Amino acid sequence: MSYPVHPLAAIALAGAVVFFAGAAAAAVSEDPDWPCVQRLMPELSPATVWGGPPVDDGAPAWRETPAIRDLVLRIASRRTALEDGEKAIAAFAGTLGAGKDAMLTMVFAGLFTTIDQQRSRLISGIKRYARGQRRLASRIRQRTADLGAAPADGTPDGAARRRQLRERQVWDTRIFEERERSLKALCEQPVLLEQRLFILARAIMAQMDE
Repeated sequence: MSYPVHPLAAIALAGAVVFFAGAAAAAVSEDPDWPCVQRLMPELSPATVWGGPPVDDGAPAWRETPAIRDLVLRIASRRTALEDGEKAIAAFAGTLGAGKDAMLTMVFAGLFTTIDQQRSRLISGIKRYARGQRRLASRIRQRTADLGAAPADGTPDGAARRRQLRERQVWDTRIFEERERSLKALCEQPVLLEQRLFILARAIMAQMDE
């Protein structure tokens, strides 16, 4: 579903082009727990995607207005298609009269807070995942060393010990490789949330009067 380009949306679009180009570029992270090629941005700023009225980050008003809270929870959910989110924003805007822009700004404040929290949880999860991979890689290296040091004396006990080490090494290696294949998809999730925030912020601004 397309919207006319609102002047505020044009401002946000220019900023978002820089934002997402940077986030998608491969870069060396200073955080040893960050395993992704996407540049790690620990925190988002509303100004990156928002060209509307000032947003009071500490204002809880959006949570205290049921219609806004319900809308925010719906459109922030990744289970809601972006097109459905845009339609929900337009439908809500159509019910507003005086103070329309202030209400829509509260929608954005809630959307930003909710998506930023989701993104922070994802980033924490990815870091835990990376730490788990490091521990698993260390265990595989240790298994390899143990296998090299295991006696090859031809005795039943020696053969059983080597067989056990090989089986554990194969199992750990298989798990490590499967987790590595899943890492790319995990690393894309914060970026997808950033894109969702930008698209829905643009839809909100498109409904504003000024």
